[in-house]
Order: sequence, then structure tokens, then C-alpha cells
Amino acid sequence: MNVVLITLDQFRGDCLSVAGHRVVRTPNLDRLAASGTLLGRHYSQSAPCSPGRASLYTGTYQMNHRVVGNGTPLDDRLDNVARAAGRAGYRPALFGYTDQGIDPRLAEGPEDPRLSTYEGTLPGFEPALELVGAQQPWLAWLQDHGYVVTDGPAALRTEPERPAEHGISAFLTDAVLSWLGRQERPPTPTTPTRSTTRSRRPSGRCPRPEGWRRNRPRRTRPGCDACGPSTTG
Repeated sequence: MNVVLITLDQFRGDCLSVAGHRVVRTPNLDRLAASGTLLGRHYSQSAPCSPGRASLYTGTYQMNHRVVGNGTPLDDRLDNVARAAGRAGYRPALFGYTDQGIDPRLAEGPEDPRLSTYEGTLPGFEPALELVGAQQPWLAWLQDHGYVVTDGPAALRTEPERPAEHGISAFLTDAVLSWLGRQERPPTPTTPTRSTTRSRRPSGRCPRPEGWRRNRPRRTRPGCDACGPSTTG
């Protein structure tokens, strides 16, 4: 049996039609919710991206893992979902990014470049396709399809100008399916993790709910990882 863990960045939990949004329509996520379990009161433990992910990956509160911002080192002594999967006989593979800073005790001297980035890979994962920084694998794929793109952030901003099948989510999904198809038969159970900044081709900003500024937690931006509900299948 394979286990696929999908995480979405920059995606508010109320931007799901299955959660009752009046404008946004998410038919694929709705089908996932209908065939699985929708956790309507599940919230990220912390924000922004790296702290929220650290809680998700390690199963600990922020006061325990102490990742307080993007780039804060994650203590290597903590267990995490990738290491647990490996011990259970799975092959944890990463598609996308995990955005975790390296524990300085693992650095190879003060000039180790991993000390200067928050886009590190969570220990235990085997990077199968990393999309960090300039999104080079996706850009190269777009160039092969005839697009003139050289800048990752600009390519993300202009996604609505291209067909959905050429978006970064479609690119990652195709990569995961292709990788699964290349595994040996019978395969070692795998745990591919797909992490992306998009759930679908964006068609504009998700409308902010009424009273969002008055009701939001302090220091939490709408659109970050600190939102619920979440969907699991």
C-alpha cells in the first residue's frame, strides 16, 4: 500500500466549496472529502509556513519544536513523519519542498550553504523532485512546451495565462504518477509527499470572508498555513 501526503501552501481552509464557500469551486478536493474524512475544525498549530510544517511533520507544539519563523532551525533530535515511515518499511519520497532549516549541529562548518536557506529538506525524505528557489524543473518543463519563462516567481504570477495542464500543480502530479509507475513490482511501500503552492490553476484572489481582520488571530495572515479546515482521504 502506498501513502500520499499532500500539503498546500498559500491556501485558506475556507476556500473549499465543500466547506461552503459561496464563490470558490474545488470539485477534486470535494470528491476527496466525500470519499474520506473532512476535519472541519482542524487548524494549523502555528504560522507562517516553516513553523506550521514543523508541527505537521513532527507532531509537536511550536513551544516544543521551537521553529518560530521561516529559517529557524529544526532540532534534528525530533522524530518526524518521514523517519517514522522509513522505520515502518516505507520509502519516503519528496516532490516539492518541506521548507525546514537545518540543525546547525549537522552543518559542515560555518560556510555550509544549508545554513543560509529555509528551504531545506526534512530529514528522512528522499528528494525525488525538489521545487525550491527559482522552480527550475518546472521552468525547464514549460520551456520544453514552448513557453519563454526564466523566472520562477514570475511564472507563478502568470499561471492564469496558461492552460491548467501546464500549471505547477499538474507538473508535480504528473511527476508523482510517473515516479510511482517506475517503481519495482512488487514495490517497496512508498510514501510520496507532494507539496505545492497551488491546489489548482488560480483564477484570482480568494475573496476574504466578512470580518476576517476583526476575527483573525494575532500575527496570522489570511492565505498562510494557519487556516482550517483541512481535507484528508
